[in-house]
Amino acid sequence: MKKYIILTLLSVFLGVGMAKIIFMGYGSDLEVFKMSPKYYFIQVGAYTTYESMIDNSSKVGNYIYMQDDLFYVYTCITKDMENISKIENYYKSIGIDIYIKEFNIEDSELYESVSATDNIMHNTDEGIEELCKSSIAKYKEG
Repeated sequence: MKKYIILTLLSVFLGVGMAKIIFMGYGSDLEVFKMSPKYYFIQVGAYTTYESMIDNSSKVGNYIYMQDDLFYVYTCITKDMENISKIENYYKSIGIDIYIKEFNIEDSELYESVSATDNIMHNTDEGIEELCKSSIAKYKEG
């Protein structure tokens, strides 16, 4: 019986030692829980049919849509919570209510594109519509 206890303890210590050696080889680059960046998509509508989406989205101009149980229409993407109020004010001024949807997406090109747009939008109150078009352009491509 004593023999089995010693073998079990030896196996556990060897396993822990080998795991430590393997993980040390990865250094600090090993991410156990990698978090994707959080994006805020500005939703301006949800429609039951494609045709109703097309008819009702003509007022917003440039948009993207995602289909789940409904057709969801998005006109802007931002990572900056401060920009949301600017976007909301713009859409209220043209009579459109918005909804904020959060998504976590791992895409370095989208990250760079939205970050650049966010920096510009953060420093101005003008041209919000064009900046929104710019923010969804990269998402539209791919």
